Amino acid sequence: MGLRFRIFLGMMTVVVCALMATGYVAYRHGVDAEGSYNAQRLLRKEAALQRSLSYMLERLGGEVDQDSLATVFTDRICELADVHSLTFSLYNREGQLVTTSLGPGNDMDLRLSGAVLDRVRGGDARVALGDVANGTEVVWPLLANDGALLALGHVHYDPRESEEADWRAFLARLAPVYLLLFVLVGLLAFSLANSIVRPLRKLSDDMKLDPLGRSTNATVSYRWRDEIGALVDEYNHLLKRLAESMEGRAKLEREGAWREMAQQVAHEIKNPLTPLKLGAQHLRRAWEDQAPDFDERLARYTQTTTKQIDALSDIAEGFALLANDGLGNTEVLDLGDLLQDVTYLCEAEGVTLSNLAVEPALVRGDRTRLTRAFNNLVRNGLESNPEGEASVAVTLATDAGGAHTIEVKDNGKGID
Repeated sequence: MGLRFRIFLGMMTVVVCALMATGYVAYRHGVDAEGSYNAQRLLRKEAALQRSLSYMLERLGGEVDQDSLATVFTDRICELADVHSLTFSLYNREGQLVTTSLGPGNDMDLRLSGAVLDRVRGGDARVALGDVANGTEVVWPLLANDGALLALGHVHYDPRESEEADWRAFLARLAPVYLLLFVLVGLLAFSLANSIVRPLRKLSDDMKLDPLGRSTNATVSYRWRDEIGALVDEYNHLLKRLAESMEGRAKLEREGAWREMAQQVAHEIKNPLTPLKLGAQHLRRAWEDQAPDFDERLARYTQTTTKQIDALSDIAEGFALLANDGLGNTEVLDLGDLLQDVTYLCEAEGVTLSNLAVEPALVRGDRTRLTRAFNNLVRNGLESNPEGEASVAVTLATDAGGAHTIEVKDNGKGID
């Protein structure tokens, strides 16, 4: 599971949990509000019933005989029950049922419990019996003018329940908002996950590169100054230090190579100089001694000196070529003309040139280096045979694709 998916999944989980929590809180708020409304509604209905009975009792002089309670209050109780949509009953002071708004065959208790009677007689103005059969029962005393207990009013209140249609309408209004929030948060989570993962992925890809192939231009760009930005800055700093270290190491390696090359060149130069010095000393001694073979010694010394000077010249040319590691002075030149110049001076020694190219063989290169290379090839071919027996054939050809071919053949026997 990738980091991007984990970030996206985490944010979406938080959003879903938040939406569920919001729905639960809204539901609990609705239930609590409904309960508070029912409690206040019951109190209002109780107060209205008490006022109605008290008003009726005052009209009767404030006193009613216990045997006349049903006759006096039945019609009024039924009327009040219909108006307030509840069950209204009346008990005498002994707790026996006198009349009720329910018709015949009702399931009303014929007598109140002793605990309720004791609480009313003890002075409680209202006795709530709690939820009974999904409703609330309340008992309160009806007093005569002299304050004596005349009867007991009993109300069975069925609380108003939240309508399912109301919740459906509420959810119908809330669902589009939740859906829009879900989509917006999903897009935000995806964008945020990409913004976090993108620099990390680029950083990971750069770290997979060969350190020798990196450069200071391969730095990672990240504009935010946060934890990822600190990581990117540290990586860029390390990359810069790595480039500087590699550059310093390459410089040291070049200096070491030149130092070793200088030592080798010095050694190669010293080797020819030693016999030249010894030969000059011997030749001077022979001159001073008037040696009879001085002319022979001079000729031999001259020949040896020439060879050693040629060796020194080759060393100098090779070192100069190594020092100039660039392309040299390149120009467009004709290989036919260049080979003609190389072979012209050597024709007497057995060197021939066959130019098979119909058109000029034009190439771009360094005339000096090419001349030196062909001179060396021709010279090697001539030196591979005894003087007067050498034969070197140089051939230039151009194929249909425009590629030029140069062949240098000699009649030497090669290397034993």
